[in-house]
Amino acid sequence: MFTKRLTGYLLLVVDLGLILFIVVRAGSTDIPLKAKSVRPLAIQPAPTVVRPRPDTLILGDFEMPHDVVNMYRQGGAFTRALDPGHATHGRMSLRFDKKAGDNIETALTHFPRDWQGYTTLQFDLYNDSHSDGTIWVRVGSQFDSKRFYVKSQKYAHGFGLQPKWNTVSIPLEDIRSAFGRIPQRKSLHFNFPAGSGPHLYLDYLRLVR
Repeated sequence: MFTKRLTGYLLLVVDLGLILFIVVRAGSTDIPLKAKSVRPLAIQPAPTVVRPRPDTLILGDFEMPHDVVNMYRQGGAFTRALDPGHATHGRMSLRFDKKAGDNIETALTHFPRDWQGYTTLQFDLYNDSHSDGTIWVRVGSQFDSKRFYVKSQKYAHGFGLQPKWNTVSIPLEDIRSAFGRIPQRKSLHFNFPAGSGPHLYLDYLRLVR
């Protein structure tokens, strides 16, 4: 009988000791030896995704009514409208109707501003005339937000137009040389002097590599 009681007391003491050990261990702030040797995880920034630029960046395709509105008048009497007759890209081109003896000018300011990575500014022009003509292209670096009159026109160049289709190419290096760099805030101006045909079609204004 005494032996059974002693055995019971011993088991009770062991249980109490085990419970006390668990409680004390749970409250300990000590880090196991192996955990102390673990280095913190170094978080690396996500790599920057560089998307390749397209070989051709369209500045104006003249497909929607707002493309007509964005071509601002700067001089002369003329009308402009979308026309499917002479399009080189998409379904429409921008037609200018004027008197043969009139000098007209229009300006475009809404287009992508970042021209890095491209070498040439190009556009297609259909001269609906049996005689040669001329177009002047000017680049402005600043403009009046109300009237769009250019304050800086360091680049201005004339290009001869033959009857029917013409593709005008302007090296961006020429514009860069005129300004010292390609201006961020820029406008494009198209001038058709007297003698140009009465109907002209502009399309596919673009940058190419």
